[in-house]
Amino acid sequence: MIQNSLKIAFRSFKKNALFTSFNLVSLVTSILVIYIAIAYLNFETSYDKFHKNSDSIYRLAATLRSQDYSIIGFQNWNSSEAESQINQITKLADLLGVKSATHFITTTDLEYVRFNEKEIKVKDLLYTNTPKSFTELFTWDIKYGSFTDFYNNQNSVILTESVANLLLKEKNYGESIQQTVNIGGENYAIAAIIEDVPGNSHFDFTVAIHTKRLDYWGSHVYLQAENGVSQSTIETQINEATAAIFPNKVDNPTFKKHFLQPIVDIHLKSNILYELKPPGNINYVLLIGGFAIFILCICIFNYSNFTFALKSKQSKTIGIKKVIGASRSSVARQFIFEGILLAIIAAVLAIVLLPFTIPVFNELMGVSLEFNLANQYGIYITILLLATVIGLISSILPALKLSGMNAMSLFQDRLKEKSYQEFSVRKYLIISQFVIIIGITVISYFIQGQVDFIANKDLGFNKENILYANTSPENLDVFQQKLKQIPEVETVANGSSLAIGTYNQLTYKIQGEEAVFDDANQLYMDYAALKAYGLQTSLSESILNDSENQPRRTIINRTAANQLAEIKNITPDQLIGLTIITEPEFTDEEGNVGFPFTIDGIFEDINLFSLKEEIQPYFIVVSNSVRMYGMSIIALRPNSTASGLKKIQSAYNELNESFPLEIQFLDSNYKALHAEDKKMGSLVFVLNSIAIFLALLGIIGITLLLIIGRTKEIGIRKVLGASVTSILKISVKEYIGFIAIATLIAWPISIFVVKNWLSNFAYRIEVNQLAIVGVALLILVGTVIVVGLVSFKAATANPVKSLRTE
Repeated sequence: MIQNSLKIAFRSFKKNALFTSFNLVSLVTSILVIYIAIAYLNFETSYDKFHKNSDSIYRLAATLRSQDYSIIGFQNWNSSEAESQINQITKLADLLGVKSATHFITTTDLEYVRFNEKEIKVKDLLYTNTPKSFTELFTWDIKYGSFTDFYNNQNSVILTESVANLLLKEKNYGESIQQTVNIGGENYAIAAIIEDVPGNSHFDFTVAIHTKRLDYWGSHVYLQAENGVSQSTIETQINEATAAIFPNKVDNPTFKKHFLQPIVDIHLKSNILYELKPPGNINYVLLIGGFAIFILCICIFNYSNFTFALKSKQSKTIGIKKVIGASRSSVARQFIFEGILLAIIAAVLAIVLLPFTIPVFNELMGVSLEFNLANQYGIYITILLLATVIGLISSILPALKLSGMNAMSLFQDRLKEKSYQEFSVRKYLIISQFVIIIGITVISYFIQGQVDFIANKDLGFNKENILYANTSPENLDVFQQKLKQIPEVETVANGSSLAIGTYNQLTYKIQGEEAVFDDANQLYMDYAALKAYGLQTSLSESILNDSENQPRRTIINRTAANQLAEIKNITPDQLIGLTIITEPEFTDEEGNVGFPFTIDGIFEDINLFSLKEEIQPYFIVVSNSVRMYGMSIIALRPNSTASGLKKIQSAYNELNESFPLEIQFLDSNYKALHAEDKKMGSLVFVLNSIAIFLALLGIIGITLLLIIGRTKEIGIRKVLGASVTSILKISVKEYIGFIAIATLIAWPISIFVVKNWLSNFAYRIEVNQLAIVGVALLILVGTVIVVGLVSFKAATANPVKSLRTE
């Protein structure tokens, strides 16, 4: 029976090669999109689940002021000794219900890593002085060596496989264990080599270093709970033991509480200060999932319409089967069998194409979905099941409709002439398809508009030809003197970098007022930095031109000025000379409250952070004594980047620094803040293009269906003198109504989705309702062109042949 069904199916496929090709293209494309969407959703929701005990691992976070921190401060901040750091993490580990605790810091600074005569540049180094719990709490796949050596021996390292591939000659990994590697001028013993950190980890590292002391003001702290111990139980214990574990927090009036975050929730449910890696966005996950569902619907609609068009030419064949005894169920089973068979063929083609499409998707979205034809049996099963479901759902409606018609109506050709022209489900399919295509095109339009807005928005400062370069603090002045001698360098300055991630805010109040605010960020710049950034300030030109002899000043941004002026009921210009007290909750031994400054000027607002963040009060301390460790702000002259970079590198080489020169461009930093948004815009554009392509296939199929049903009608009209133009109008006119109805349905849905997505941004484009009308008109024009081209052949055919059509 199966053999006979296969023969019938392949005979039908071959006889109707055009419709079969349309179906295959639609199915293959849809299966690829849907599978990749499912794989992406699985990837985004699988973060950190590769750790053996991921369900009981938590990150410790803290709330200070109105902000949450992913870094837990040490008792003496940067001055904390190793013993104090270990004591803090040990007390956490000793709490009832806590099985283990570890902490570490990471750095994105470039370092030289040397092994024998080989030297490479590496970033994303991790430092920990709790190596035993670090290797026990987290799950890392070891290739060579021993974690025991890592935690038993100070100044030992774990290399990831990618670093080992670059560093070790001839991949003699086993022989390299316990040999010495030099990192940043310090010698370390190689204790182990592990596989690269999985892409679905919320933090990365290339080298893990066992060090005695963490050289930072705090660390990222992780706990593992005992079996059966709840998150809330441990949180309560930590907060009750704050005085014993974190004595510095007791006297800190800005501290509010500690809390735990399940490690598996960090990627999609956390976005707090100092995240180790840019977190994901659940809205993007939902958006991609929604597009996949839309494309699935288009695929199903296409298949159903194509099948109606295909089987409508076989009405007498179906009637003969029913006359000779074929039951409705047997006819329906054959239709469903053909649908599933064609979907499985499409699935095989999709599997063949996956190795080519997944790398493109990975590159586009910056993820690491994997596919290997040799051993991905789970993927094969998933795709085949997906195809089976699509084939089943797509063929049910045609099977029920066609198999349910009686033999007489089939022989009378009502199938072709009138029944399907008035078939309401067909109209629902058409309208639904237009709803989807209009909706996702509108969404794509506004998302791309926001991406363009981000790229072109005036940020309030100059971001072109500005770069940052780092040296050791000891060599900073020498390096800057060399930079000033380079013709391509216009300005050398010191100060805070712009277009950065959010960081901790400070509290402040107006002297003499009771109200305390906690929404300000403080920056530091010398006068040269003001000029390099092109900040618009109320400071006079004489001050900026004679900056070398200027005293320390503090200026506030327009937002802060407007808020403070409203409180004092004065104009912003009258704020000059007013005293602001920052951190008023602190009082020193002499009774001085906070850290006061006098407002010396106002600068116009800048977008210091991403456009997702509202502009808050910013204070800039302007002083020629400002030094940001070893960072220099360099403004290059226009059209001199290439030659300028070479000379900067030469000047740096003369310093004999122990770490490589790393240059960051300000405009690149700004783009990095919105990299995820740009990726999403590109992906939505691709998905929208695919949806339009599939919809066009559907329109062609529907038009062919209508032409089949109206073949004799067209012939009669031509015999009676109808022109080709009038016949084409008949084919096109009902689409106008369909698109009008679809626009009314898609309008509120797409606007809701767009506004929800744009709500992620504090600064965004306006939702122009007329854009939806424009999209609908473009789709109407495209539909008219496609339908006109498909209908033209029937309209110009010999009417005698049309009247003889069976």
